[in-house]
Amino acid sequence: MWKAFRVKQSLENGITEEKNKSGFRKKMISVQLLIVLVAVMLFCSGCAGKMNAKKIFRQSSENMQKVTSSANHVELAIQMSDILNLMEVNMEMDLENTTEPPAGHAKGTARVTIKDSEVSADLELYQVEEDGKQVTYSGTNGSWKKESAEGSSENHLGIDGNIFAQEGKALESFHLSEQETTVNGKACYQLYGDVTGTELMGLLGKEMVEAYHLVNLPEEDAIRNLKIPVIFDIYKEELLPAKIVVDMSDVMGDLYKSYGETTKVNLYSIVLQFTDYNKVDEIHVPDEIKNSAK
Repeated sequence: MWKAFRVKQSLENGITEEKNKSGFRKKMISVQLLIVLVAVMLFCSGCAGKMNAKKIFRQSSENMQKVTSSANHVELAIQMSDILNLMEVNMEMDLENTTEPPAGHAKGTARVTIKDSEVSADLELYQVEEDGKQVTYSGTNGSWKKESAEGSSENHLGIDGNIFAQEGKALESFHLSEQETTVNGKACYQLYGDVTGTELMGLLGKEMVEAYHLVNLPEEDAIRNLKIPVIFDIYKEELLPAKIVVDMSDVMGDLYKSYGETTKVNLYSIVLQFTDYNKVDEIHVPDEIKNSAK
């Protein structure tokens, strides 16, 4: 009887042990499945969230469409030399833009140095719509001039809300830098590539690209077909433009050379930094400027 009991006990223990093993296996399988599931989710999430130049430009363009105003600081630096002359142009301007109504305001200084002579001027511009036309009031040392023109994608003061949207195809060939950068203390994506002169005018405006007529170009539309390197810094969190850097030094040097001119371009750069979004008040041209403009 005792033997029978031991046999029975042994069988029960064996069954219990087998059940425990089975339960342990099931738990292990469940844990393994959970690990695999989490890994797949993380992998898919990584694929969906991985950014590239095209995606960054697209999202930044969409976000810019929602912006009601922007403020920028632009620095333009040019150094050109000829056989006997050295000319330097330095300009710094603060720009403001609103989308509704579309308007722009810029104020700053320009310095032109030729040999040992330097000329400086205080510059201010307003760009507004009047009677369905785009009107620009430009002031130099307090003297104002008024010009009217039909609206154009190149005839804008500073950056408008359509940045990236107009030149979308050109920007598709841009590359995303492996190293991020920092602007105003914020992490940024950095994208680099080439655009044509015409496309650059669509982005920054014709006047800015041509240095506000402070430089004598070999031909009026000479810049249009150039391939110009551009760097965009885009805020990672907001996905809005932080800075635009344009270095035209080499391509402008080649341009003058192609026209048989002896002009050497040591420097031709534009740096535009975005300082604020959605904080600019409505832009109005003061009455005294309207009344004195010729």
